[in-house]
Amino acid sequence: MKSWKVGLLGFAAGAMVMGVSPVFASVYKTVQAQIMADVMFDVDGNVVASPSNQPVLNYNGYIYVPLRFAAEALECQVSFDPVMKRVAVVSPEPEVIETVVEKEVEKVVYVDKSDDPDYVVYNKLPVTVYKDGYEITLKTVMMDDKENAGMRRTRTYLKVENTDVDKISIMPYEAKLTLDDKEFDVSLAGGRWDDAWNESIREDKEKEGYILFDGVEYDYTSGSLEFQVRVNDGSGDTIDDIRFDFKK
Repeated sequence: MKSWKVGLLGFAAGAMVMGVSPVFASVYKTVQAQIMADVMFDVDGNVVASPSNQPVLNYNGYIYVPLRFAAEALECQVSFDPVMKRVAVVSPEPEVIETVVEKEVEKVVYVDKSDDPDYVVYNKLPVTVYKDGYEITLKTVMMDDKENAGMRRTRTYLKVENTDVDKISIMPYEAKLTLDDKEFDVSLAGGRWDDAWNESIREDKEKEGYILFDGVEYDYTSGSLEFQVRVNDGSGDTIDDIRFDFKK
């Protein structure tokens, strides 16, 4: 949008549409005004004068500029309704500038496991496995700082939520932990799993506990935990295989 300013200081500025019809001359009072032919208009740095038939007037200490000239210099449309005695000034539509922003998007490739039975997706802990009517979360894998009976042990902490079956039971005694392709069996020591797993988990209940493994002597980058769950939906027992694939 263009901007303009009148090159005269010290006066307030009024406005009018030049070229009044003779019909109105008998209706309105006649006044005396001073034509200021030396007043210039600065439109975006371009200094111009108004046409001779659209002069700038000084009346009663106020400066009156030709509205049509000023508006058209600002690329506006001006019209006068003699019936309504109304001057209309319409601004131009604002210019829309489209900006194209290029953004680098990371390409994610999804691999169908059925095409490669050995393909494994490792997720950061915690990891949740969702089954029909319940879910199990592997919260963390924690290694003992000190040896117990000459051996370091590792606990895998689980949270089990039964949402919609009669009861479920964790079967930890054949669980297997694999860390960086090295397998570890359930500990043979006492307390090799949490006492919470000795009882079934009823519908709308949840339990947390651990499974203990022996012989872990080093840190890991990725691993898997496998065990089974007995599920009773009220009509009999079924066995679900549970597997977590995880990484740090």
